[in-house]
Amino acid sequence: MKIWTLILFLSLTEICLSQPFDTARYTIQVKYSGETDQYFKNDAAWRGADGASSVDLGNGKILWLFSDTFISSDSTRSRKGSKIIRNSIGIQEGFDLKTAPVKYYWDKSGEEQQAFFHIPGKFWFWTGHGVMIKDQLLVFLMKVREVKTGLGFESFGWSAVLISNPADDPSKWKMKYLEGPETYGLIAGSAAVLKDGKYLYAYGAVEPSTHEIYVLRWKIDLACSGDISNPEWFSNGKWSPRTARNPVPEPLFIGGTEFSVHYDPSLKKFIQIQSYGFGEAAIGMRMADSLQGKWTEPFLFYKPGYPGIKKPFMYAAKAHPELHGDGIYITYNVNSFDFGELIENQNLYFPKFILIKITDNKKQQ
Repeated sequence: MKIWTLILFLSLTEICLSQPFDTARYTIQVKYSGETDQYFKNDAAWRGADGASSVDLGNGKILWLFSDTFISSDSTRSRKGSKIIRNSIGIQEGFDLKTAPVKYYWDKSGEEQQAFFHIPGKFWFWTGHGVMIKDQLLVFLMKVREVKTGLGFESFGWSAVLISNPADDPSKWKMKYLEGPETYGLIAGSAAVLKDGKYLYAYGAVEPSTHEIYVLRWKIDLACSGDISNPEWFSNGKWSPRTARNPVPEPLFIGGTEFSVHYDPSLKKFIQIQSYGFGEAAIGMRMADSLQGKWTEPFLFYKPGYPGIKKPFMYAAKAHPELHGDGIYITYNVNSFDFGELIENQNLYFPKFILIKITDNKKQQ
């Protein structure tokens, strides 16, 4: 187990004004263990995926939401000859990575393996985040299609799926797909989804590629009924409907398509976690007193190493406060710009873990 106490601070240019991260007040310890990196590797058919968002289902189980997934057709645990499906899920029994098993699900009902979430159309779903609302599960999905420019794909909209019986085995889930309303390029729920006693909140980024971050909300009762048609936006210091593209409201900050937000009761702060940069990226965080901000500037606290990987890139860092440990578990994805290396190297494409512990030095005095 390696431990770093890091004091690295990097101020990034923001479109909106933000407050500095208080590096004198907070100390961050980062622990890495190769043991936790083995957690997702035990299934012979499920051979890695990206995304890796988590939802506490409230019954001693955690739902894992994955996007592109390798499914092997044999028991060799190899990616050679595997099929890539666009999303899958896992159900973890318990909260301790050392003892809690996970079982994976995708659609096996047809002649070919298919994504767990799919509907007819010339697009596919990548998973965002989700939340339990009353006794139902609501999962947000990014709508993605092929294009001939850039990386070869783009997010162009969003949907959600309301699951009325999430306590049952996922093979028996009753799912109602909900079409997302016009949100002017914002992919709602691509990042964190939270709730309080009255409202459901969904963070998202403006796509393609500009990544202004906004948060929307719906009344809980409306979301439970499947009505996500008229969200309120937090903009210019208040919640209000948005009925036109212009004027463009000021974003919360500039972020990534995927990130996490959770409330830390010991710090009495909301914590936002994401990856920064392209390629050999870093992991950083922001803090705020409320879920809509004002958010601090990012504080970059960890940059992974990539031993034995020739062309690595890292992305989709997220926190998982549902997991039990001496701190907060964070996953991140490591891929390769060389598809052949991705197929051959089984250390790639399984979500990796770090554990961070944030200390409020003011409370220690």
